[in-house]
Amino acid sequence: MTTGAPTAEGASAASAAGGWDRLVGQDRAVALLQRAAERPVHAYLLVGARGSGVEDAARCFAAALVAPADDRVADLALRGMHPDIVEFEPEGTGFRVNEDVRQRIIPEASRSPVEGARKVVVLYEADRLSANAAVSANALLKTIEEPPPRTVMLLVTATPDELPETVRSRCQRVDLAPLSDAVIRDALARDGIDPDRAALGASLAGGQLGRARALVGPMAEVRHAFVSAAAHLDGRAGTAVAAAESIAEVLKATVSALEDRQSVESEALLEELERAGYPDRSRAALVKRLDERHKREHRAARRRALAEGIAALETVYRDALAGPGAPARNVDRTVLVMPPTQAAAALDACRFARESLERNPNEGLLLERLLVHLPPANAS
Repeated sequence: MTTGAPTAEGASAASAAGGWDRLVGQDRAVALLQRAAERPVHAYLLVGARGSGVEDAARCFAAALVAPADDRVADLALRGMHPDIVEFEPEGTGFRVNEDVRQRIIPEASRSPVEGARKVVVLYEADRLSANAAVSANALLKTIEEPPPRTVMLLVTATPDELPETVRSRCQRVDLAPLSDAVIRDALARDGIDPDRAALGASLAGGQLGRARALVGPMAEVRHAFVSAAAHLDGRAGTAVAAAESIAEVLKATVSALEDRQSVESEALLEELERAGYPDRSRAALVKRLDERHKREHRAARRRALAEGIAALETVYRDALAGPGAPARNVDRTVLVMPPTQAAAALDACRFARESLERNPNEGLLLERLLVHLPPANAS
């Protein structure tokens, strides 16, 4: 068994299997995870922003832990459907100590694998274990430190420093690095994206390829709705309210696309379970788990789309603050002209909206309040 780092040629060949080829520009992280899968320890901390490929990395790694070099397992894992790879993410501002940690996560970690010799419990947004004064993190600490012998705990986060040191010190850490604009442009070009859109996606993505793909794909209309609203504000409340209503319709359409994908996913799972011959009890448990995941995804989808829209506004006002002579992030838009004090105030309004979003507010009111507090476009 190899214990040294794979050669470049070997790593390239290995990464083409099991979905690793999705992790563009992450050769170091892939090599570390592939080597770790050969002789795993009890817990890992995978660090990367949403859109960095960290979700794919978690699922590829989990598949390698459960059944390396098995295309069927890799396919199920990448779709979040494998019975021995159980994923959790917070439904609100954090993981709840009783409903989430004690009643769901810890019992799941203790259950035997369904198919193989190992199971993986994945916690997305693991930093939110600290949302309730780290009570949830402390309740899970023993399971992270000493899970059952056949269980591996995998914590995924963009902000590892928000986790208590007691949790971080019990995990082996692997980081996904931000990508250069050039790497992102090349990857988008291979996806068939034209050069102008690829340049825009790379400019806005903050080094995260998945986010770039979203911004030139399913999130393109969300971004367009927000930045167009900023360009047409005139200081009147009626204009802001109308813009908020228009944005709400775009957000609704974005979630509808998710519902269509979920319907296809549910049908695919039923067909897979039928082919694999799962017993009725296991089949019912997997269907229930997918249904619960779909409900969580649905609740999170609007929040993430809204957060992406707020982020789009922030780039607009950063461009305005930098001025028309500076390199713009929104390379497809004319930079708004306004006094620096107004651009700074707009960024404060965006920050307030982002912080409010964490508290699960009424989204319609949040949108209206945000747009009402933004300055008129091209005010000198």
